[in-house]
Amino acid sequence: MEFYELENEFEDPVQKAAKELFGMSYLFPYQRLVIGNIIEAAKKIDNNSVNSEDDTVVEDEDRFASGRQIVILPTGAGKSLCFQLPAMMLDGPTLVIYPILSLMSDQERRLAEKNFAPVTLRGGQSAEERNIIWKKLSSGESRFIISNPEVLLTPKVLETLPRLGIAHIVIDEAHCVSEWGESFRPSYLEIEKIIKASGAPIVTAFTATASALVLEKIEKYIFGGEGAHRIIGNPNRSNISYSARGCILRDIAIRDILSVNKKPAIVFCSSRPGTEKLARYLRNCLETNEVRFYHAGLEREEKNNVEKWFFSSDTGTLIATCAYGMGVDKPNIRTVIHRDCPPSVEAYLQESGRAGRDGEFSRAFLLWGPDDERALQRASTEADKQRLRSLFAFARDTKNCRRETLLKLLNYEGESSKPETECCDVCAGNANALLREEQPLTEFFRKNQRSWTADEAGEVLARSKLINWSNSDARNAIQSLIKMGKLYEHRYFPWKSKISVLRMKKRI
Repeated sequence: MEFYELENEFEDPVQKAAKELFGMSYLFPYQRLVIGNIIEAAKKIDNNSVNSEDDTVVEDEDRFASGRQIVILPTGAGKSLCFQLPAMMLDGPTLVIYPILSLMSDQERRLAEKNFAPVTLRGGQSAEERNIIWKKLSSGESRFIISNPEVLLTPKVLETLPRLGIAHIVIDEAHCVSEWGESFRPSYLEIEKIIKASGAPIVTAFTATASALVLEKIEKYIFGGEGAHRIIGNPNRSNISYSARGCILRDIAIRDILSVNKKPAIVFCSSRPGTEKLARYLRNCLETNEVRFYHAGLEREEKNNVEKWFFSSDTGTLIATCAYGMGVDKPNIRTVIHRDCPPSVEAYLQESGRAGRDGEFSRAFLLWGPDDERALQRASTEADKQRLRSLFAFARDTKNCRRETLLKLLNYEGESSKPETECCDVCAGNANALLREEQPLTEFFRKNQRSWTADEAGEVLARSKLINWSNSDARNAIQSLIKMGKLYEHRYFPWKSKISVLRMKKRI
């Protein structure tokens, strides 16, 4: 393999390439370690190929370890450089596998800005478009291939991979193997097939967060259960303050959080219709056009327009599904809100980690409430249900530091000091185990025992402006608290349908 040329034998080739190609005079220790392992693996493979008398590659533990890596680095730790820089030093293209189109587009944009001429394999391309891509790769014009598992597993692409001379395969957001592969993205379970077809000697799986279970799945489906060298960085994001809020009226809770916290902001929803509905609601009640939505069902042009708008906005709020979360490389996001509980602690840290990538103070809010049970019912496997229960428990815990709890859920055993200020709502002493609607409504009905029905109370509360809810919002909250046993709706005369805080006991 050919490597980036040195002007003198004492100069560090990695640091030289980082400075000249990326304008970076300093690399973080974990970046140097990951990059160094990739380069060292390439050198050993090259030497083994030259020294082998029978054209077979010599297997040794050092080459095995450094050529097969699982790298866990927190969001904002400069993960992309760990494969972008080696790609400019290896003799052969680097194939980067992404889970979603927005992340592919974002990486393509960033590489093009550096004049690295990436090529992207995506669905729907014509034979002519594919031929242009193959020519760019064979001529050396392009050193980056961007794609996803589904496209790479199509027969024609799979047949072409061995002829491309791929030096390095990168699986970004590798935790998707565990979260998606065994449910709605079965192509993720066949990544090893892509690796074997390509003949690539070096494979690196990157993720921002990974528990023991996720690591096990990554090793099984990417590395065939044969193991890989692990590099685990500190997942703690000390510039993010974590909070959880219990609520029935989630859209109203989001409205109130956004009205007092800094922008830009992202709100994650679990459904496509939910993003559109919430965006309309926030535009109306906040009286702003700086709210847009994003999900996988949008046309490509619509996605591009939203991405460009949000990337350049300093005051915008984006309502999105997870289709956008992993693709964001916007450094100045100040607030991240999860309207709905994400599927795992890995997903939560990945998405909340979109905040504060510039190192400045930011906030992450996780909403919880009675609707969480629906997510639990929709979970298809017991493992998925257990992941959700762990996050539910995390959200409802008002005694233990949220930062420490998240790290424990990831089985992280390294040192992680707390920030000096605003670690989380628990440490700040303002975490609340009650639903935010519970206190004002119980106080109202305690003062007005058996005076109002749910409909009547809704009208009174809406007119009073005590809680800034609409009539229907108040009725919905009251009915939810009745179902939960927090309020009692009388069933018999003379107080039939009237609301009390406590059920009246029969007199003996």
